Amino acid sequence: MRLPNSVFVIKIVSIIVQIFLLLGLGFAVLSTVLQIISSLQFGFLLVASTVLENVLLIIVFLEVYLSALDFFEGRGRSVVYVIDAMLSFVAREIIIEILAPPVNAIDLLTLSALIASGAFARFILTRRSRSSRW
Repeated sequence: MRLPNSVFVIKIVSIIVQIFLLLGLGFAVLSTVLQIISSLQFGFLLVASTVLENVLLIIVFLEVYLSALDFFEGRGRSVVYVIDAMLSFVAREIIIEILAPPVNAIDLLTLSALIASGAFARFILTRRSRSSRW
């Protein structure tokens, strides 16, 4: 019995991962719409908060999707997309922490340190890739 070609296996796995991520993205958008509709009765501030939180979650899904695409196509920027997804997710958590009193200063400082370290890592990675092109 002959084993399948590794390129064929990678393409199949890539398609499956893309389908799962697109399903997750679709459910995140659907959840956003449903949460906006249900929060309309409580005022526009809650609607704005819901939109902000969920849009950042959708951005996280998009960044992970782009990371998976780059990984399976072998472009090598997938780590940058994962860092971008982490930055979006942590920014979302900071916003949730601020909008849901009482605010815990230690949690905010910890999340801020994550943002700073992620931004520094992204800077180093993109700087290195730019300098290698020249």
